[in-house]
Amino acid sequence: MRGALFIMIVIGSAIGFLWPIEKRGAPAAAAADTEETYVKPHDTTLARAANGHFYADALVNKKMIHFVVDTGATDVALTIDDAHLLGLKFDPAHFEVVGTGASGAVMGQEVSLSEVSLDGKRAYGIKGVVLQGLAVSLLGQNYLRQLHGVQIDGDTMTLR
Repeated sequence: MRGALFIMIVIGSAIGFLWPIEKRGAPAAAAADTEETYVKPHDTTLARAANGHFYADALVNKKMIHFVVDTGATDVALTIDDAHLLGLKFDPAHFEVVGTGASGAVMGQEVSLSEVSLDGKRAYGIKGVVLQGLAVSLLGQNYLRQLHGVQIDGDTMTLR
């Protein structure tokens, strides 16, 4: 499990560095206080970005967060900035090793997310982790496995 978390961190960090700076965080900042009214759950179709990854904006605790959809990530992982935006209680001074890899220890702290919602597809009581050095938040399996399906067909990902 720690190996999967490390892979999630490495992939997320690499994606964050490849993602154009003007796009990084822009949707979250623009819609930070957006509250979703009831939306009937419907399919979400994502186009593959130029860097090869799929991105989505999802509501977490009623705040918009920009994610890479990471089918290899075990949990929802948040950048420090996104965790602050959500008002989560965490303390980088209390970060502990949550995984190890080629570059050494991966530091982070577990948090609890009340709700994650994407196009009406809601999941409640999701475990999250705030990771040191993460460049873009990751929408991981603990959210994705609650969907009816995740399908990749060429350059399109569909979340059901």
